[in-house]
Amino acid sequence: MTVFKYVGLSQEGAANVLPVVLDHIMHPLIQDSQFATEVYHVDQDGRQQGVVLSEMSDFAYRESAVRSLNLRQLIFPPTSTYAWECGGLPQSIESLSIEEVIDYHKEFYSYSNLTLILIGAYDECPAAIFNVLDGLDVEISASPPPLRRPMPAMLPKWRKARADYLFASEKSQTGSMTFAWEGPAAEDIETCVALEMLIDYMKTDPVSPLRKRFTHRQVPIAGNIEFGLLNYIPTAIVLSFTDVPFVGYISHAAAAAATSAKRRVGTPAMTYPSPADTCGPLDLSKLHDDINGLFASNYYRKQLVSTMTYVVEHWLSDQWQHFSSYLAKRTACSSANFASVAMSQKDHQGILYKLTRDAVIHRLSPGSASTTQPAFGSRGRLFSMRHELGQKDCAFWKALVQKWFLNGRMLHVATLPDPKMGIQIEAERNLAQRNHIENMRPDELEASKKKLAEALESTKVSIPREVLAALPPTPDISKVQMLQCTGYNFNHSSESLLIESPFGIGRVLVVPGEIESKFQISFPLAGLSSELWSYLPLFVRLATAQVGLVIPHAVADTVLQDSCFVSVKPSGMPLVYLNSEQVDCAMGEVLTDHRACIGDYYSHDSTGHWPVEVLTLFGSTKRKDLLRAFKLMSLKMMFGDFGVDTILKVANWLKKDLLAARGTGTSLLIDTFPWLRTPGRLDACAIAKYDPSDSATHAMASHAGNEPFGRALNLYHQIAFLTTLTKSLSAAMNEDDMLATEADSASNAITQIRAHFANCASATGLAHITLPKCTDGTEARDALSTLVGEWQACSSAWRENHQVVTVPATPYELPTLYSNSHRIYTPPRKRRRAVVVVPAKVPTRLSPNSRAGSRNFAAVSPSLGIHIMLASLQTSYVGVQVPLIIERDPSDTRLVSLAKQLEKRPDTDIYALQLLCIVFNRSEGLVKNAIRGRGYAYGVGIHTNSNNGNLAVYISHAVDPLKALTAFWDVMEQLRPESGWDAAIDEFQLSAARSIFYFRAYTGFTESMVSEDANFIFRGFSGVEEYLPWMRGHVESIKIADLRRAFLKYFVPFITKGAPSLYIVATPQFSPETGAEFLQQLNGNAYGAKFKAIDMSVLDPIVTI
Repeated sequence: MTVFKYVGLSQEGAANVLPVVLDHIMHPLIQDSQFATEVYHVDQDGRQQGVVLSEMSDFAYRESAVRSLNLRQLIFPPTSTYAWECGGLPQSIESLSIEEVIDYHKEFYSYSNLTLILIGAYDECPAAIFNVLDGLDVEISASPPPLRRPMPAMLPKWRKARADYLFASEKSQTGSMTFAWEGPAAEDIETCVALEMLIDYMKTDPVSPLRKRFTHRQVPIAGNIEFGLLNYIPTAIVLSFTDVPFVGYISHAAAAAATSAKRRVGTPAMTYPSPADTCGPLDLSKLHDDINGLFASNYYRKQLVSTMTYVVEHWLSDQWQHFSSYLAKRTACSSANFASVAMSQKDHQGILYKLTRDAVIHRLSPGSASTTQPAFGSRGRLFSMRHELGQKDCAFWKALVQKWFLNGRMLHVATLPDPKMGIQIEAERNLAQRNHIENMRPDELEASKKKLAEALESTKVSIPREVLAALPPTPDISKVQMLQCTGYNFNHSSESLLIESPFGIGRVLVVPGEIESKFQISFPLAGLSSELWSYLPLFVRLATAQVGLVIPHAVADTVLQDSCFVSVKPSGMPLVYLNSEQVDCAMGEVLTDHRACIGDYYSHDSTGHWPVEVLTLFGSTKRKDLLRAFKLMSLKMMFGDFGVDTILKVANWLKKDLLAARGTGTSLLIDTFPWLRTPGRLDACAIAKYDPSDSATHAMASHAGNEPFGRALNLYHQIAFLTTLTKSLSAAMNEDDMLATEADSASNAITQIRAHFANCASATGLAHITLPKCTDGTEARDALSTLVGEWQACSSAWRENHQVVTVPATPYELPTLYSNSHRIYTPPRKRRRAVVVVPAKVPTRLSPNSRAGSRNFAAVSPSLGIHIMLASLQTSYVGVQVPLIIERDPSDTRLVSLAKQLEKRPDTDIYALQLLCIVFNRSEGLVKNAIRGRGYAYGVGIHTNSNNGNLAVYISHAVDPLKALTAFWDVMEQLRPESGWDAAIDEFQLSAARSIFYFRAYTGFTESMVSEDANFIFRGFSGVEEYLPWMRGHVESIKIADLRRAFLKYFVPFITKGAPSLYIVATPQFSPETGAEFLQQLNGNAYGAKFKAIDMSVLDPIVTI
């Protein structure tokens, strides 16, 4: 089955392009000229050319292609499509005609043979799609009957048990051994999944019997193992041992003949140890094999059969705990990976594969011949089924191996290298070229030249020049349909009624077309005691947890006014209690989404990213429920039932989540970097001096004490903090009087955090509303004032019934968002507000005297590299960061207007750097291609974290971390000289980077308008309407020279000896010898980075409550 996939930005967009796609598929314009260039032709010199021919000429002679095709031809009859190469062999392409292509298309490409799959945010009955199909009703009705051709079964008797084939290769030392078995029916999903799990273990785990017997040994008899269940109909199990050491075909043929001759004259056949001796008392990795004997008849086959026999008789029983734990780990890993990638909104490829597989089975499987519709979703229980299979006992897996690998018929194929085959193929091509020229008459030759010239010329005029000229290199921003918005800014700190509010700035953004209203309230953290910083993540989780409300009776009537709660007043207590079910039900009625976090809610999921020092409440609701929704969240924050039992329960949940996050590679890099680079008692400088054998430095590492703000929120500190906290609270709940004081301390800390927000009058926070309807300035002010007034009422009620808690002064500097001396000035209230108000600028949160500020970066000289080994990792992760001190965003517009500042393009460096990162991050970009293209790693990304003051390179799922890191250095060295730069970076790449930048920026606005708008205010803009021209003016002005300057300024430090940088290389658990060798290789770098191995427990400080 051929799959055509396309993506629309909406169901309307998909409906608009659907008829074009269907017309392209069902009515392609195939002409002689297109056939010649795309498929096959012979040029005027007799050379065979064509896109398809070029692709298949290389593919057909590869070892894997030779192995796969010949294996399928031995298994399946000639009437099966599996017995043929889907791309076509060169000799078949040479004889192919355009008429045959057209006839094939007519036979198979009809509407009755088409399956349309819609994946995404469609209506249950997408009318736009159905309207398109209704327009094709006549053509669809005229289609021939559906084509149902059940795939022929495998050959009842395989012609030979062993077959040898040659493939073209320059090497002559290694080949491959492949074994195949008939698999279960395609409809037998449970058996298929069980075999997939077993196969995954056998080929992947380094201590599996196949690995130990064939690859992971002192003298390997195979370089690698390729093992899989192929989704044929019926399925087939194929096991290939690649890079098998052969001396050469002639030598092995002679060895095989000699072996056979010896047996004919009565010499005993070569013996092999019994399975028990081979896999039991003896070490599989130390067995010796006669390399010459590997080619001998049945020699390699015996090794495989004896190993599989031992798996059934001994291995599974002896290694059951290891095997079962491996299955559980892989099941969890696979489901998490599928959920985060294939099931996400951005990538539906995984779902598409599952559904198209069902369509194939419906049309081609003999077992589905009687069905009328495909059984879509047959593999929908894939991961629950894996979990269920993981609970099966040892006998189940023994029976699986016995049935499919030992009792089933086996086919053996050997592929052997032939260094002379390539020479022979080239000689045949030269002979065909000469014969073509010699056998053509002059008039035929001239006609052939003319026809080819026309074909080549047709490719140049397929798109008219005027159309090409009309295409801009990047999207025209003025023509991009953006959400129309109107912003109103208010200076609350100048309002007498709101002088005690924590919100110095108020913002109302009107976005017509939006369905819901949203609010984002940012409470300043400036002035909060450093002793309380570690409790902030716990407090945030409590604010969104399932808890009831405990409200003093004296203020209950005021606080609960207009609320439909059924309250309960416990006897003898001056409190009103509302259970958690009531609260959650009420919130569910008015809130479609709500969150609480530290910083900007849109970015807070990236642990260690703190764009602003605020606690944010976010909610999404209908316009009529805006006030009630905010009131509920405020009540929960100030009057939630945060007792000791609730704190313990939520702390356990939070610790569990953080432990799971630390087990992933991405979190490992993102969290370790800020923990090490932020100055503190256990930062990179301390690690550089850390010596595990020195009791003094070990004691220093074991007692980190209070940490600066960023480090107190970091995952590593949080896990240690929550571990200590939960132990203390658990003991206190069990009536341990000695730890009751610590439980009281935790409860008191939560109360002090509440007191901070209830008493906060610093006027440095932000109250932000997004409305879906147009409104004027007066209505906007009233909506915002009502919201802020509701908070004032809630906080006042809390203050009236709680003793004022003294908040100790913080010993650490916590930057404030705004200063009272820099206020947003608004027009007088009597003057009618304009449609868009552009108030005076708010200074950035960086240093008031310099826009070139950044977070503190613990400078290490020389550069520090850290090697971490984790047993939970199966692949490696590599990261490197350098300090990034760069100007961004405008300065105070009261001094210089935004337009005047934009004329000088002050932020050229940051935008040039962002565009350059896009160039490097593209799939064909230099960095990604150098690392991922060579197979060193799966993920490669470069990130400009200007908020956190660093430029970072992350490499994930690396199978060879050292080569991946070296490849990155090599690319930087390649680009350092102007000649290398000019050869690699051109206008096309800059144009493509602009397009990607605009796309990401605009789609980001539509996805999270309130968050993005608030973020721009934090950065000193009046809002999104002021940021857009600022961004556009800079991005459109970027030249190649600006990219070059950004590279020299910010990327060259990666390859400059002595420049401060921080490296982290996280690998699976090595043996001590391997770890020492790997560390020595890392320290062999040419850039002065000194690597040292550390235990992850060093990053888990002991915290005192």
